[in-house]
Amino acid sequence: MDALMSALKEAVQKIRSYEMKYSINLNEFHNLLFIISILFGLAFLFYLIVILCSIFFKGSKPNKIVLLLGPCDSGKTTFLFKLRTDKLCTTVPSMKENVAFINLKNNKWKKCIRFVDFPGHPKLSFSLNKYFNITNVIIYILDCSDRQALKVVAEKLFELYTNKVVVKKQIPLIIFCNKTDLCNSRPKQVIKEDLEREIEILKMSKYNSLDDDYNDETECLMGTNSEFFRFEKAPCHTRISKEQQH
Repeated sequence: MDALMSALKEAVQKIRSYEMKYSINLNEFHNLLFIISILFGLAFLFYLIVILCSIFFKGSKPNKIVLLLGPCDSGKTTFLFKLRTDKLCTTVPSMKENVAFINLKNNKWKKCIRFVDFPGHPKLSFSLNKYFNITNVIIYILDCSDRQALKVVAEKLFELYTNKVVVKKQIPLIIFCNKTDLCNSRPKQVIKEDLEREIEILKMSKYNSLDDDYNDETECLMGTNSEFFRFEKAPCHTRISKEQQH
């Protein structure tokens, strides 16, 4: 015990001499250690929160997204309302997106699907790209009775088929023929053939342009100029459907 006390006294004397030699204030030193310990504690707490959040949300997957596209007055919003409420409604053209979470019957994703009804106004098309990166399915809705909108629809479909994100992700495209109950609506097969012809015209127009790089890109996505465009050979899987009559 005497030896231990002697060693402690010697250690204290060395500390005091060290403090006098280097002018160290032990109080400031202790404060610094206290601050450092707090910072380490906060860092550990933050790390622990991150780990717990990653474990808690590991099995949580985002809702699948279905993007509704189409010209103004094609019936996108009515289509969405019918899906959500099973009722028909009268709507007016919107300048902003309508979003609805719907749990469909026989849904293989087993979760509510997020439907995004994107406005058909041409001035808003520039903001479409932000949705392509997160979209799982595209439904393009057209009015079977509107023949004047045929070229516009073909142009928009051509833009989708030549969009790098859409093609790279292989986003399935459903072309939905709406308003089949109108007396002047056209059959699905006629609409299919008319759209294929218009898209072929657009494709050949791009081939004949002066931009050789664009020609190569178009040929890669849309097929050679000697090959007539068909939806069956589109750059991403395409299905044409129509409204079921009851």
